[in-house]
Amino acid sequence: MQIITVELLSDHALSLLQQLERLKVLRLVTDKKTETPKRRWAGSISKKTANKMLKKLDQSRSEWERNI
Repeated sequence: MQIITVELLSDHALSLLQQLERLKVLRLVTDKKTETPKRRWAGSISKKTANKMLKKLDQSRSEWERNI
């Protein structure tokens, strides 16, 4: 038996896996410990850096609106 983790990129992929499970080719196991992609990157930059980036973004937006 081999266990792998798969990231599904579409709903069709889940449907195909469920069909394979019905054919007893594989078994789908939900892992409660698996992090969602959003949480995996939480805290990857400092709050100081994030604030600088947000200020720069606001500045860029205001310049864009002013030049139209």
